[in-house]
Amino acid sequence: MLVVGLIILLLSHPTFGFGKPVPKTSEVKTGDGIIDNFETGKFSDWWTFGNISLQLVSGKNSRYALALTGSTRDWYIGGIGFYIGKDASKYSSLDMDVYGTGKDSGTLKIELYEDDNGNWQIEQDPNKGYAPIKDDRFVYELKVDWNGFKHISIPFSEFVDNNPESGDNVWNPQQAGGSGGLTQMQFIVSSTSKTGAVNLALDNIELR
Repeated sequence: MLVVGLIILLLSHPTFGFGKPVPKTSEVKTGDGIIDNFETGKFSDWWTFGNISLQLVSGKNSRYALALTGSTRDWYIGGIGFYIGKDASKYSSLDMDVYGTGKDSGTLKIELYEDDNGNWQIEQDPNKGYAPIKDDRFVYELKVDWNGFKHISIPFSEFVDNNPESGDNVWNPQQAGGSGGLTQMQFIVSSTSKTGAVNLALDNIELR
């Protein structure tokens, strides 16, 4: 049984899509589509932002999953991100196991960034919530309103380009012409009510 204790955090950040600069170096995972299953017993490859709290807990038929908890007074709580650097052209979906604790477990805004200017990185504007300025960002919002683990499969076709002023506005995550392909991802976490909390967990995140 997964037990996730809520940690009370005070937050009043008004930005719903806030991000953070990507670390200059990161351990890139290898393997056929696997991004992270947390079986190493660590989550140090993920960067964090805002007031999100992370903890390793029991996974779905595995040793570990990553719990995300926190509270807010203005929707937004925080998030996590991961440098992928992978040719994702042979995959069609993002799959993962998500643990919920009821109808108000929280909302995940999933962001996928792909390199359009061929330099294996995502340039961001710190004055606009670290939005990409030369590459594409595709997003999908998932409301977690169930109890226990649930397998989620999201076709890339359901992700929406939410920065039409940047990049080429085409889902092309292949490593060709100098492109880093699918360069990074982020999970933005918010409450389902203006004043509320999140209590959920992620496991077996992979491209399929």
